Amino acid sequence: MGTDAGNRTPDGMGRIWIALAVGLPPLIALLVPMATVDLAYQVRAGAEIWATGALPAADSWTFTIAGTPWADQQWLAQVLLSAVHGLGGWELLAVLRAGLIAAVAALLVLTALRRGAGERTSAVLALLAFMLASPSLALRPQLFGILAFAALLAAAAGRVRHPRVFLAAPLIVAVWANVHGSFVLAPLLLGWVWLDDVVRRRSSRRALVVLVAGCLATLVTPLGPGVWVYAAGIGANPVIAQTVSEWQRTTPFTVPGALFYLSLAASLVIVWRGRSRLAWPDALWLAGMAVLAVWAVRGLAWWPAGAVPVLAAALAQPSRESTPGPHTVRVGPRRLLAGVLLVAIVAALPWWRPGDVLTGRQGLLSYAPSGLALALRDRAVPGARVFVPQPWGSWFEWAVPQARYFADARFELFPPAVWDDLAVIGAGGEAADAALRRYGVEFVVWPASWPAPGADWEQVYRDEDGAVLRRPAQAISGSSTNGRSGSE
Repeated sequence: MGTDAGNRTPDGMGRIWIALAVGLPPLIALLVPMATVDLAYQVRAGAEIWATGALPAADSWTFTIAGTPWADQQWLAQVLLSAVHGLGGWELLAVLRAGLIAAVAALLVLTALRRGAGERTSAVLALLAFMLASPSLALRPQLFGILAFAALLAAAAGRVRHPRVFLAAPLIVAVWANVHGSFVLAPLLLGWVWLDDVVRRRSSRRALVVLVAGCLATLVTPLGPGVWVYAAGIGANPVIAQTVSEWQRTTPFTVPGALFYLSLAASLVIVWRGRSRLAWPDALWLAGMAVLAVWAVRGLAWWPAGAVPVLAAALAQPSRESTPGPHTVRVGPRRLLAGVLLVAIVAALPWWRPGDVLTGRQGLLSYAPSGLALALRDRAVPGARVFVPQPWGSWFEWAVPQARYFADARFELFPPAVWDDLAVIGAGGEAADAALRRYGVEFVVWPASWPAPGADWEQVYRDEDGAVLRRPAQAISGSSTNGRSGSE
């Protein structure tokens, strides 16, 4: 990774582009609902950590794998999410997501500038990175990991002119190792930096010290070395690879996949044309990012940001002072654009929307059927066994915490038999009823689009999202208390 660019006098048009690059992503984020599939259970976990002062060690939220050990590597992200929720509910979490995305965009612009790209080029690279990574920018621990990744890229790109900032890189790694399993990218990034200094015949001692310290920093977690066992287990887990779409191979036959392969082709052209400004470690890093993106859809979260420093260096222009010309823009239009963006962001804030008892504001959350959750909350006694579709599991674990559920978003904890039974139940009919009976399920929260789960159920609530069904007490007493896959 090369050095900082020389001093540049910014021109008006460049500042407009930077304002767009930093202002548009959070505006869009505020307009898009937050998915609760991963978020809601993280908020609950964080609240329990705050309440008990300890990390969860075993599952207590489900009846299919109750007591299964839980290595909660993402504990720090959960604590932060719960704290923000406690201060301002789901509304403040929506603002947090927008702020995190704005910070990532700003760091990518800074990285590109430090690698020698012009202001407009840097802004365009950041905007394209946002577009490519947008499906992965939900509010969940991974977003904290993406922020740490962008911060490391910016620190590394500025290491020559700002060496003290670069020396703080191990602290970023230590935080990263406690918020998301993607911390495994940190030693690779720091290794690229060290190798780049060696190849370019710079003093590489500082980069080597940061690399070693960064590797050691990954162990500064409650799991210690076990954090690497956790990360390796997630990537190698066959259930996750077969069940979770994010962990399957990236194909060009989806919109995100097609955009990735187009960006890869464009990147190769840019790198080839700018090869004189790059060293072979740059090509090695870009290739590694591309392999990660091809290997799994989840890698698309890292490819855009990881490609920015290489593409910025390939597109770098000689340092020079700006001179007035056709692209110079007066201060007035710049301030007007900034004002328009600010007004739009304020208008998109969630507090202007109609209220909702559970979601805070209408349309703020997705995968969060509020009416069904309220109906279940009124009827489920502590410990009640409830089946909800897996994408809703996280939401109900937060909204109705007294019940126990079939499955949630912690895919690494559940054995294949649970997912097999989930597929059977989702198909409806007598087979679904038999499986639910075997697990001793007392309530089901059934989506409106699913076929009915057999006849032996009493409907206690219905709305446009689905229905809450209850099995009569005499039917429950005749069912098994243990499922095929586990027991309480």
